[in-house]
Amino acid sequence: MCGIFGLITNQDIEIGKIILEGIKRLEYRGYDSCGIVAQHNSKLYVKKDAGKINEIHKRLKLDEFPFGTKLGLAHTRWATHGPPTKINSHPHLDCNEKIAVLHNGILENFFELKEELERKGHIFRSETDTEIFPHLIEEYMKTGIDFKFAVSEAMKRCKGAYGLAICHAEYPDQIIVVRKESPLVIGLEEGKTTYCASDIPAFLPYTRECYILDDNEMAVLAAGYVDFYDIDNLTNPKEKEKQIIQWSIDAAEKGGYKHFMLKEIYEEPSAMRRTLKISKETLQIFARILWGAKNIYITAAGTSYYACLAGKFIITKFLHKYIEAIECSEFQTQLGDALQEDSVIIAVSQSGETVDTIEAIRWAKEKLKNNVKILCITNVVGSSLTRYSDYVIVTQAGPEIGVAATKTYCTQVLTLALIGLEIAKFRKILTKEEIDNYYHALNSTPDIIETFLQENIDLIKDIVKNLDKSHNFFYLARGISIATAREGGLKLKEVACRFIEGYSAAHAKHGPISLVREGFPIIFIAPPDETYERLLGNVMEFKARGGMIISVVVEDDRLITGFSHRTIRIPQPSDKYFSLFSPITFIPALQLLSYYAALKNGLDPDQPLNLAKTVTVH
Repeated sequence: MCGIFGLITNQDIEIGKIILEGIKRLEYRGYDSCGIVAQHNSKLYVKKDAGKINEIHKRLKLDEFPFGTKLGLAHTRWATHGPPTKINSHPHLDCNEKIAVLHNGILENFFELKEELERKGHIFRSETDTEIFPHLIEEYMKTGIDFKFAVSEAMKRCKGAYGLAICHAEYPDQIIVVRKESPLVIGLEEGKTTYCASDIPAFLPYTRECYILDDNEMAVLAAGYVDFYDIDNLTNPKEKEKQIIQWSIDAAEKGGYKHFMLKEIYEEPSAMRRTLKISKETLQIFARILWGAKNIYITAAGTSYYACLAGKFIITKFLHKYIEAIECSEFQTQLGDALQEDSVIIAVSQSGETVDTIEAIRWAKEKLKNNVKILCITNVVGSSLTRYSDYVIVTQAGPEIGVAATKTYCTQVLTLALIGLEIAKFRKILTKEEIDNYYHALNSTPDIIETFLQENIDLIKDIVKNLDKSHNFFYLARGISIATAREGGLKLKEVACRFIEGYSAAHAKHGPISLVREGFPIIFIAPPDETYERLLGNVMEFKARGGMIISVVVEDDRLITGFSHRTIRIPQPSDKYFSLFSPITFIPALQLLSYYAALKNGLDPDQPLNLAKTVTVH
């Protein structure tokens, strides 16, 4: 959840400015507190405090390092152990203030280790699990082993998830980074500067050459080069494949937009056009595996889970097999011994680092060995999820910095829809004309969204203005649109801090309708599919009880429009082919509504309260 950035160089560069800008690019990963450490003349210089980076920078001048500094690290925090206070912010130091550690993840056995270290005389200053690491490394160095081997021995004692960046006052020529289940990438300007970061955008202005650290790997960074090791074997450096980043820093900057969230909504059409070019061969592999599967599960968390619900509906329509959707955090608990051989699991994750998703598929592989196949859909090449999977599709959303997922949702549903259509072709259950019609509708989704974004901003702003005083909402739908209602509602919760429930419109009559009073806002997701006439009845029921009806409909809708106080019209035809893909084309309207609701309430949509982009802790 936290962000780490650092560098070591032999160049005369503005290291303070580079590190400050780099950690700002990672603030989407957590923004409770921030800190930096610089190594110079056998001393560590630390500045840290609670708050957002810009606020702390005004007080502490985070970019001012001692003259001649060549090594620095920075951290932005999403609090887990201990509240967001100055003392709990990173970096954390050992007793002698020689070792500094920055951490992303959770140390599960920290109580046990803390008691052991306290018995040996170590004094702890914070409430964090992270502070264990510098003291444990210090303890091993007391035995006479050097820095690198002390880190390795300390890691063997630690249970949990960690991405660590570590420096030592008396080792000016190296930064040590270690990874287990929390992402770390290394950037390299060969012969000059080496970077470490939780995510690529931090160092992308300076290099496109990078290495992605695997679990249980250590990297020893020096100026302009890096050695990689298995954590259990530090005798011989290992070979590591270098990656060349294909996208530019412009893709990870706001580009004139006020917020990343708005920029990324507007990037949805181009992200989808790139995703539509996913290799047919890869889609066919997914299609054939699903057709041959005895049991199929689809699992994810948050927005990706709602993408799964929509994608499951589309695939099932053509596959004619039941697919069970399970939230990844409940996957092992819910299935237990019921997970059977010859199962296929589709795992979906924007980052590929969501810890609950990774643990779900890792458990399945351990339980069934080679008798389960993992199909992965993610947006990040080389992420942890890809390494646990048998087959991978990488969506083409590009970097997504806003905490609230937007374009990644659209590309996930689009990818699942493409798999569904490959299944339909493979099974030959539709005529060529029907297949062509579905493909035409799916290929039209970027144009539909583009047109909507060009024509409806003022309408969305006006609706938000009239909803300003409402704190409770319902998003209601039927059929495939329940996924849209739940994801649209999640966005309003995340960025506008409004209480909202996304429900089946039919199920909402079994209790929730009792909450409706005069003016209670209810947003109906109403594409003209097979559920439309029944949904019309639900609209009338909720309107009769005083609900303020806002409906999201297609351009030529008349019936539900007639019972609505306001309508948001999606510029697409009213036929079954386009309606099947409405979870893609209808969602930008709800994303925009959430974005402008956040602004209306004085909130930052890029940094929602208590949230971070990637959940790498349980």
